[in-house]
Amino acid sequence: MTTFALDTSTPSPALALVQDDGSAATLRLDASPNAGRRVMLAAHGLFVSTGIDVADVRRVVVGVGPGAFTGVRIGIATALGLGQALGCPVEGVVTHEAAALGMAQVAPDGALVVPASDARRGELFAAAYRWDGATLTTLVEPCAIAPADLASLVAERLDERGAVVGGNGAQILAPHLPAGAYALAAGSPGHGIDARHLVARADAGATVPVRPVYARLPDAEVNRLRNLEAAS
Repeated sequence: MTTFALDTSTPSPALALVQDDGSAATLRLDASPNAGRRVMLAAHGLFVSTGIDVADVRRVVVGVGPGAFTGVRIGIATALGLGQALGCPVEGVVTHEAAALGMAQVAPDGALVVPASDARRGELFAAAYRWDGATLTTLVEPCAIAPADLASLVAERLDERGAVVGGNGAQILAPHLPAGAYALAAGSPGHGIDARHLVARADAGATVPVRPVYARLPDAEVNRLRNLEAAS
């Protein structure tokens, strides 16, 4: 069975074609404001380069966020459209759980892993997990949070195994981190999302409804409420 996986919740969308035997072809787009809109073109290139026919896809797995609002919607809409066209199931996976698996591969055994992405408005989309080699345990649920507040949560859960922060919010959080915690450098292994890990979470039974996980109100809704309050 061929599984197509994608996540567009960050400025660097990630794609993968994964076979039942574990073999996979992956692609991550360079970060840009419009990267999510290039996903289908990138997917076409991935299918062509591997020689896999899109009709061979029997499952689609998509990251549901939290992340950039437009990006999350693009990924989910793309996944649902493909699922409908191909007549195959579409499964959702929390983006930060997939990111945590990649980080765990480069972190010390049992270290706290903290995926963090820039949420703007002075916040990060972040979560914290511990991976024991078989089970991913959630210590901080995905949320929108100020860097200093996230650093405090990390400090509370930190032990001698340390903590590793990854994602495009890692350098934002870095100045706030306690001793024993460090941020992965941009471009280093584990720093960005590998779409294969979306499939790994789905295979582990960690699927969620294919609906956006926003973690906070979209900007448009915030502005609408502000305008209503100003008019009252």
